[in-house]
Amino acid sequence: MKSSSKKATNGQVTSAIIAIAVIIGATAFAWYWIENKSTLQQETQTQELSQGEPTPIPTPTPTPTKLIHGKDTYSVGGGGSTGPSISEVSFDPLDPAIGGTQIITVKISDTSPVTSAQVNVRTDTKTTPVKLTRISGTDLGGIWEGRWVIPESYLYNYIPTVVATSDRGETSIPITIRERK
Repeated sequence: MKSSSKKATNGQVTSAIIAIAVIIGATAFAWYWIENKSTLQQETQTQELSQGEPTPIPTPTPTPTKLIHGKDTYSVGGGGSTGPSISEVSFDPLDPAIGGTQIITVKISDTSPVTSAQVNVRTDTKTTPVKLTRISGTDLGGIWEGRWVIPESYLYNYIPTVVATSDRGETSIPITIRERK
């Protein structure tokens, strides 16, 4: 007697078993990858931070004005002061990182010898005085320079004020780079 049902061949059974195994394997791999993706990212971030990388800084709100990268020079005027004339101020770099060093260079001249010069840099929560020393020229006209390490953020307030003194008086010129109103 002959049966009416069709039997699967050995090749068909083997193909079906392989297809099922591939589907199960792909599903298991996808599940493993999804479950461990966040763990792998956290481990990578932890390793980066433990190797001295800075902690990521969140973007402040509102977003601060972008600064140019590198050195920037400002031409300024005395504004009718009886003290020394301040004609040019350079910041190198204009956008230093917190903990980085910035060089401030100022051109100062007067008919009386310049006795002192400094820049008072107002940042987000403090004002830091930066003493300037003459690096070229004379006390009647020269280039003055100071270096300082950036102690904190300047995302909202970044206002250096150049102050120069001579026997004739004092000149104070603020340069507003960023200011929160």
